[in-house]
Amino acid sequence: MVLGILVEDWAIKLPVLNHRDKSISELVVTMLTEEWPLSTKGIHNRLKRLYAREVSFQATHKAIKKLYFEEILVKYGGYYKLNHDWLRQVGKFSNDVIERYGKHQTMLKDLP
Repeated sequence: MVLGILVEDWAIKLPVLNHRDKSISELVVTMLTEEWPLSTKGIHNRLKRLYAREVSFQATHKAIKKLYFEEILVKYGGYYKLNHDWLRQVGKFSNDVIERYGKHQTMLKDLP
C-alpha cells in the first residue's frame, strides 16, 4: 500500500514500512535508498534474494518502468536510482508536516 499525496504538481508516494505488505514498486524504492544505481536485472535478483519475493522479471520491469514514468526513478545508461528532485519534494513535504504539527498542538478531545 502506498500513501499518495499531491504536493504542488508532484505526487509524492510514501511507502509502507512493513516489508510483507509492500508492492514491488515500494520494494524497489526501498532497495534504492540503500544501494544504487542498479540495473533491472540487479533489482530483480535482489527482490528475490533480500525480500524472498517470487516475482517475475516482467513484473519487476513493469514496476521499474512505472516508477520511471512517475519521475520517482531516473535512468543512467541501463541503471536506475532515485530521482533527486523527488527526494527533495518528499523531504520538503516531511518538513512542512513537522512544522505544522509543531505549530498546532490540537488534541482530539479539543475537536467538536
